[in-house]
Amino acid sequence: MSRLITLTTDFGQEDEYVGVMKGVILSRNPATNIIDLSHGIEPHNLTQAAFLINSGSRYFPDHTIHIVVVDPGVGGTRRLILVGTRRQFFLAPDNGVLSLLLNDEDFTFARAVTNEELFVKPVSHTFHGRDIMAPVAAHLAAGIAAETVGALLDRDELTQLPLAPSLTTDGKGIEGMVIQVDHFGNLVTNIDRQTVQQLIDNNAENKLTVSIGDQEIDNLGTYFDEVLPGELLSLFGSRDYLEIAANQGSAKKLLGVSVKDGVQIKLK
Repeated sequence: MSRLITLTTDFGQEDEYVGVMKGVILSRNPATNIIDLSHGIEPHNLTQAAFLINSGSRYFPDHTIHIVVVDPGVGGTRRLILVGTRRQFFLAPDNGVLSLLLNDEDFTFARAVTNEELFVKPVSHTFHGRDIMAPVAAHLAAGIAAETVGALLDRDELTQLPLAPSLTTDGKGIEGMVIQVDHFGNLVTNIDRQTVQQLIDNNAENKLTVSIGDQEIDNLGTYFDEVLPGELLSLFGSRDYLEIAANQGSAKKLLGVSVKDGVQIKLK
């Protein structure tokens, strides 16, 4: 039975790129199933893609193969890699887009993708998703061994992005950033629930203020309808990361905040 393949890209839906990748996969392995995880990653936004693939992949069956094509360095010196975890496989550029998976305890191996016998020929300098990642994924889904794609790599030599939030110097706050603005205008941050709980556990205070732009939001909510329509709140979303939202509105429009803008949690 062929394994499932997912696609995550910054290609959008206007061009033929996604469809062509599916065509290559099905040409090599007609029995496989392909799921679009997202093609709405902001162009070249490695941070957004890293969080999306980390949170989204956990809901797929064992042995799923995830292709991530967010690749501003395509055709350059960056490598393509295959990363294996205890449950799944990930094909992506070595540009940090798999950072959260490299640090996960389920990480098992990384390999360079170098076996040209698996590629579509000739290989384009600007579309490795079509010519390398898609056919390699198709062969993996058909059951070839991971060893076939290329040599092992040491985890320490792979590119990793600085994605974790940090404690403030006085130990009474957390510094983070907006990593994504979703379809509803919610501002998704890199501050996870566990880090916030550790902050509370290490201090006597347990009331929190979330600061973003020139706005302060007191405490954390649980669901959107806790405030009136149009009012701001902060809460942990379905990914268990802090979000700033507006009930039935757009926090992005209200605050004028963009990806990579700073967010701070303070105890009071």
